Amino acid sequence: MKKNNLLYFIISSLIIFTVIYAKILYNVYLHPTEIINPNGEVEILLFGDFKYLFKIINCHNLSIDVYSSNQCYSDSYGSFLYGPAILIFPSVSYELSVILTYLFSSVFILSFIFLTIKIISPDNLFKYLLTSLILFNPTTLFLYERLNIDILIYVFLIIVVYYSKNILINFFLISWLTLIKFYPAIFIGIFIIEKKVSKRNLIYFFSSLVLFFLFIYIFRDNLISVMNTLEHVSQSFRYSFSLNSLAKISNYILNFDNLNISKIILILINFALSFLLYNFFLSKKLHDVKINFNNNDKMFILSSTLSISLYLIFGNNFYREIYLIGAIPFILSNHKFHFFRYMLYLFIIKYLFLIIFFPYYYNANLNENILAQLLIGTKALLDFIFISTLISSLFLIIKIYLKNFFLLTNEDK
Repeated sequence: MKKNNLLYFIISSLIIFTVIYAKILYNVYLHPTEIINPNGEVEILLFGDFKYLFKIINCHNLSIDVYSSNQCYSDSYGSFLYGPAILIFPSVSYELSVILTYLFSSVFILSFIFLTIKIISPDNLFKYLLTSLILFNPTTLFLYERLNIDILIYVFLIIVVYYSKNILINFFLISWLTLIKFYPAIFIGIFIIEKKVSKRNLIYFFSSLVLFFLFIYIFRDNLISVMNTLEHVSQSFRYSFSLNSLAKISNYILNFDNLNISKIILILINFALSFLLYNFFLSKKLHDVKINFNNNDKMFILSSTLSISLYLIFGNNFYREIYLIGAIPFILSNHKFHFFRYMLYLFIIKYLFLIIFFPYYYNANLNENILAQLLIGTKALLDFIFISTLISSLFLIIKIYLKNFFLLTNEDK
């Protein structure tokens, strides 16, 4: 890392840890979670999503079925939302869990900051401001404070794409991440995102695919339990990154009750908009856009595919927008094209919007405050449009990939 970026990393880290531990942004950008600790005192639960894992592990080691409703831990819906890889660890005492939480929180957050700076590699004022917007917006602040497992998945995605050159290590890392949260299975695409796919890569790709379906078969009951729980764990409009928000808003405006039908219609509209964007702005750029399936290209494909899938299918807290960061290095490398430049502007507008308006609608009564409703609707619409731009970009990349594939196939003949 360059000297300037190392200094920027140190300063950013100090600011972020100060904000977290001083708790100065609670009820502005962050919602404090208050609990009664073992001493009977009211305590703000810092890094709550990570601490939750220790409760689940301890309950599992007491032979409790954590994938169903139980009395072992405090949870409104009673179902563990992670994969079986978490449950292999031994029980942990409260004191040790506190030590481990602060240890891992430091490692994960510092890794997130360091690797984000590395992949963007700021070298001018604009890129430093962009990186600051990424590191200090409400979505990432929420991620730091909750220490959700997505921070781990994001860190290892960068390691797999940019730093791990060993295909076997990548195979095990992706398999392990899939056993933590099933959606990192999307990362198996890295084995075939090449200019020329080798037989070895194909073997690893199809082996990963077989293991994924085997995982679904073996743990299908647990996955069904998780999916059923997700229907009830509908994220707050304030913190949402999901098509569900726009579907609910549409249902409210149109006085329509069926959320699934609304989502299907909006998905079709989203893909139609993506195709129009591709057709008007990208279809003729086949030979101009720099796509060599290098690390930035791979990161864009994997992070965009994951972001699109999460947005369209699930209800997510908006810390899952961190995967959108993976699109930025590719967009920056192609910013001379109007379409990608506008994508970058849209990304910036999205997070400036959150920084400015989130504190207002976070504290507003959404049942009565019309302005807050409009602001949340605007955020949902910005998400919808940005996802459309990602899909249209993938259309272009798929076309280039297929062209290269058939060209190389003909050369081999």
